[in-house]
Amino acid sequence: MQVFTCAELMTAAHALGGQVDFDAGMADATSVLAGWQQVHAVDDGVVLYLSRSRDMVGGSSHNRLAPGITAGFLVDGEADVAIGRHRLRLEGAQRRMPTMLVHLREEDSFRRHWQAGRQEGKVSLHLSDDWLRRQLDGDVTDRERLARVCRSHADNHAWRPGAPLLQRATRLLQDAPQALPLVRRLQQESFALELAADVLQALSQEDEARPLSAHLQRCVSRLQQWLESGEADALSITQMARQLGTNAVDLQRGFQHCHGQSIAHHQRQLRLER
Repeated sequence: MQVFTCAELMTAAHALGGQVDFDAGMADATSVLAGWQQVHAVDDGVVLYLSRSRDMVGGSSHNRLAPGITAGFLVDGEADVAIGRHRLRLEGAQRRMPTMLVHLREEDSFRRHWQAGRQEGKVSLHLSDDWLRRQLDGDVTDRERLARVCRSHADNHAWRPGAPLLQRATRLLQDAPQALPLVRRLQQESFALELAADVLQALSQEDEARPLSAHLQRCVSRLQQWLESGEADALSITQMARQLGTNAVDLQRGFQHCHGQSIAHHQRQLRLER
């Protein structure tokens, strides 16, 4: 098990494009962490982090998180972190404690609180906003479902990886030092994509499950009248939403919720009928 000094850990973070700054008073030669960490860039904008470590000091360190979605959980052990002003205390999966699933609109601070002797086996996945936009290009429904999430900042969303993902994560953390490089890379890549799918599915269902407000219900009802009369034929969805006193994302979500299809699809059907 490798032991990192304060200086070595900061150098390793810089080599990966990050930055770790300990609170004042930590000497460069101080041994701070025992264990291993691996970072795998699965795609441009998809990065998987795996680590198994033990704190050798107390205190706290600072880093920066890039914009996008970050999901993380512990296979075992404990962690105490803060993203911006939001503090999260995580524990191993078997204890059914909170996971981390946040979206950042812009770069924000990440603080890790250290406690000598504390151990953790951690999995973290980062999906950049640019990667999300590329994947959802042309997929109007999914893009609109995730649009609200991507407007949020540092809110921890409800999510829990299923048993198969937890089992795979456990194996990856156990086998990391021994696996052949090619096998290891393929295992990490397939796991990261499966984890990404699970995270995006959870966020999509969270948006679907949100009840419609009374105002949005009135907007959808009024829009249906416009569509049936032809009054909305010359309007874009953004213009419809503006005139109804809402926004395009909410209007599309509300209409999909009430009618089971998009506004554009429903409008095409009505035009054909007329």
